[in-house]
Amino acid sequence: MPTTVLLTESYHPLLLDTLSTWSEIQLYTLPTPTHPAITAVLPEIELWILRGAIPIDESLLSHAPKLRLILRAGSGTEHIDKEALARRGIALRSTPQANAAPVAEYVAAAILSLCRGFLPAHHALREQNTWQRKTFIGRELPALKVGLIGFGENGSRTARLLVAIGATVLAYDKYKSGFGGNGIHEVPLETLYEEADVVSLHIPLTPETRGWVDESFFKRFSRPIALINAARGGIVSLPALAQALSAGKVWGAAIDTLPEEPPAKLSSADQEAWAYLRQHPAVLLTPHIAGVSQESELRLAQAVLGTLRTFLDGSSYP
Repeated sequence: MPTTVLLTESYHPLLLDTLSTWSEIQLYTLPTPTHPAITAVLPEIELWILRGAIPIDESLLSHAPKLRLILRAGSGTEHIDKEALARRGIALRSTPQANAAPVAEYVAAAILSLCRGFLPAHHALREQNTWQRKTFIGRELPALKVGLIGFGENGSRTARLLVAIGATVLAYDKYKSGFGGNGIHEVPLETLYEEADVVSLHIPLTPETRGWVDESFFKRFSRPIALINAARGGIVSLPALAQALSAGKVWGAAIDTLPEEPPAKLSSADQEAWAYLRQHPAVLLTPHIAGVSQESELRLAQAVLGTLRTFLDGSSYP
């Protein structure tokens, strides 16, 4: 009997084209999934390939008695109830390596834009039609110390790129050690608070990290910083960031992810902070695109196919 596979949401054409040729699977596709459509098909599904839009909880899994593997195309798994998976013996795999390169490029580009003052210079010309050449003399990247919090796939790739273009990189990871070298300085968090000029987040959203970047976080730094968040929006308190910008504790920010997306879903407190961030000339805002490029979408499809092939070829999964 063919293995039943559910593919929800949209992907690079390579993924669907290739899966359609695999005779050992029976493929179900829901490019724009709804809850009723998912629950209708789940009873037959053994493997589920998904992205990040669908919350996976006990209620939904109760419709999936045959499910053996959830394959998250991408990195973040905070929308998946891992305890519910464990109770049901369902394996979880992800493909964090697929989008590490565009995340690294995003962080590097954001830091360069912020430290050179490109955003306020652009704002002055576009919004105010004022030519202020001497006002916007920024700093070169080698003059700054960039602190990375988290040294997984994205953090390590970002560190290597920043070192290659001349940055001094300070890296901290609560759960890893021994990764320093080749221009990357492994440091305790206290050193990062003391020395960093720029901080980039590369940690997952967990109960431990939710809201971790708050008012007290910014107060720990010995000097004003720029904050880059291409990780998960729920890690950063938007009101705390807005307050830190207003107080001069933060001199620039690049925010790619929000606590709720799109912005219309934000709480009233976050909406107020979001309005402040939107009008601030030293804040770069992007719609969760740091990890997405044409090339990364192809790599994502290839990574999903490789993981799925491993499963179908009989490797040991719970």
